[in-house]
Amino acid sequence: MVSNEKSSVSSMVNALKLLNLFTMDEPEWILTDLADELNVGVSTVYRLTNTLMHEGFIVRDPLTKNFRLASSILELGHYVITSFDICDISPPILEKLVQDTGETVHLSILEGNKSIYLQMFECSNYVNVRTHVGKKHPAHCTSTGQVILAYQSEAEIDRVIAQGLPLYSPKSATITDPMKFKERLALIKKQGYTYNRDEMNVGVSAIAAPVKSPSGKVEFAVSIAGPSSRINANNAPMLSKLVVKAADCLSKKLKGGAQ
Repeated sequence: MVSNEKSSVSSMVNALKLLNLFTMDEPEWILTDLADELNVGVSTVYRLTNTLMHEGFIVRDPLTKNFRLASSILELGHYVITSFDICDISPPILEKLVQDTGETVHLSILEGNKSIYLQMFECSNYVNVRTHVGKKHPAHCTSTGQVILAYQSEAEIDRVIAQGLPLYSPKSATITDPMKFKERLALIKKQGYTYNRDEMNVGVSAIAAPVKSPSGKVEFAVSIAGPSSRINANNAPMLSKLVVKAADCLSKKLKGGAQ
């Protein structure tokens, strides 16, 4: 009995890991690559994919034989996003921020050591910053991740640091030193926003500010992102005021909704 339970748990873990392999950058996989990535046998992946197809989580192209996520995943994602009350009240505020700054706007949440985009509003001068709703990025090198983390407990910050602060790309300005990272978080908390330049993607800058819940806890962040030629040291002070204003407006709306 115990052996069967362990086997079931192991299968579930592998199935979840398999689903997590599908991303915007790698939307399709072949059977052997899935086995290599999960470090399990092809027969194991064959059973997993058959189960996931039967349950409607993935599909297989009849011509290429590649696997990809099924449309039912979109419905699950929609349920997750709509479960956050902030997503109901944020659109007018975030759309105005797009108009005021001319940049793409995100609403994010922190999950573990990842920053996840809950909402995205694109600007007319769109530049591909490789983001989309549901996209996960390392918190330590994103403006939204940093600004939320800055308001967390020392224990939570240490936990994230313990998972590593890897250099995101060879030419990026990612902060990889734990002490310097803590100093950065302290500065962010003091000034109430963060200006992130080239820390994740070279040539891309972002400014983020915290959104506070009725209890005063910071659970979300609002940010703008765009090319460093448009978001730079010269206009960062002005743009940061607009981002902070939008984040404060959302905080007040959340408090009003709680009354």
